[in-house]
Amino acid sequence: MSIFIQNVKMVNDEMEIEEGSIYVENSRIEEIIPGTWQAEYPYNNAREVIRGDNMLVIPGLINAHYHSYSNLFKGTENYFPLEPWTLYTVAYGHALAEEDIKLSVQLGAIEMMKNGITSCLDHFPHISYSEAALQAYEASGMRVSFAPMMHDIPDHQFLPVELPQDILEQLNQSRAPSHREIELFYQELLRNWQDKNQKITIMAAPNAPQRCSTEMLAMCEKLSNEYGLHIHTHLLETKIQQEISEKKLSGSVDYLGRHGLVNSQLTVAHAVWLQERELELLNEANVTIVHNPHSNMILGSGRAPIGKYLRKGISVALGTDASNCGTQHNLFEIMRSTIMLDRIGELDFGKWLHASDVFKMATQYGACAMGKQEHLGQVRQGQLADLVLLDTTNATWTPENDVISQLVFNENGQSVDSVMIGGEWTVKNRKILSIDEEEIIWKVKKQRGELFAKCTSNLSFAEKQLPYYKSMYYSYSN
Repeated sequence: MSIFIQNVKMVNDEMEIEEGSIYVENSRIEEIIPGTWQAEYPYNNAREVIRGDNMLVIPGLINAHYHSYSNLFKGTENYFPLEPWTLYTVAYGHALAEEDIKLSVQLGAIEMMKNGITSCLDHFPHISYSEAALQAYEASGMRVSFAPMMHDIPDHQFLPVELPQDILEQLNQSRAPSHREIELFYQELLRNWQDKNQKITIMAAPNAPQRCSTEMLAMCEKLSNEYGLHIHTHLLETKIQQEISEKKLSGSVDYLGRHGLVNSQLTVAHAVWLQERELELLNEANVTIVHNPHSNMILGSGRAPIGKYLRKGISVALGTDASNCGTQHNLFEIMRSTIMLDRIGELDFGKWLHASDVFKMATQYGACAMGKQEHLGQVRQGQLADLVLLDTTNATWTPENDVISQLVFNENGQSVDSVMIGGEWTVKNRKILSIDEEEIIWKVKKQRGELFAKCTSNLSFAEKQLPYYKSMYYSYSN
């Protein structure tokens, strides 16, 4: 399939605005023709021609930390810090069935694509439903780095929470998969899905260092080395994690490093509470950090010093995290929060982030997080054709003064007109083409009552544990 996007403005790889036309052949940007195309016929006799008058083309935005399962649980418990909040998200998650997972993946894909997000890194906890999730991604046309979580240490064994015997007995009835079972699971998943249609990539994904035994991390290193997998994990999201990991693990980054995982293949989400030595280790190893400002704020986890990380030369991508501890899956919102949060308390305005910095975080550094920096994140010849067309005829773009600044400070996704992923239209004229948006929304609304009814006993168990987690939390926060 060949597509000629004629006479548009585009954001080039230098973060400058360029006028020209884009020729897409199959899945890639084959040619960028500068200036105005005045010929009556399309370039190279392209089969489809898109008139680009009043359109701005940007690279597809990349959501570098995301949990698809959460899309059915918007608006639930969002008034706890991470440690007690986890009780509830686990309770809801245990109620999910295969069809719920498919709907949740596709619901998230709809929201992301209509907001100009073409790729996501899905840190996925429900590994037994991985096939269902990947089938849903394949149908949606989204690009995904799929990162099934591996862990074998539950929170109550890592955190210093004092639980009564009856609760411990109930918790101990659950058994996490062994490192050998996880290895076999990954091997089968890789056989079935790795790089399928160029849009699906599998990543090795420890849940978090403190939730993985030495055997589990050793197996992760083995998978990464044997199959060339990139690695994604949560890291030092909260102050409690930082304090306890220092005592129990001699530091989370050091713990990962002792298992050969601190290298350029690694991407870490949050990294709010890094010690200086840990930051230097990540920097030296060319690790990518993923900033999640909305979940960090909603859960009260803290404010990551992103400007400091960037000034050191670390690649920092952006994520929306989960729907039940975040807002919309909208990287325009995330960019805006990132640039404004960075300025709070920083009196030296020479250190403030600029709009071009955070736009790069949502695109080029997002590609680094997915291990695809040579293929994604820029409107450039040879790159995969993941493109977003914005209609600039609305009030947001009137007048048009500084495009990058207006993308970050003024745009909210309403201008997204069409989205191309790998040379295929998934959104056109604001309409989802790849899947049936109306049917998916109808199904989600229809099954909501049944799903939440299945959560009742799980939520009761979470409530039973809550006082003990509160006590533990306050003992560390005071």
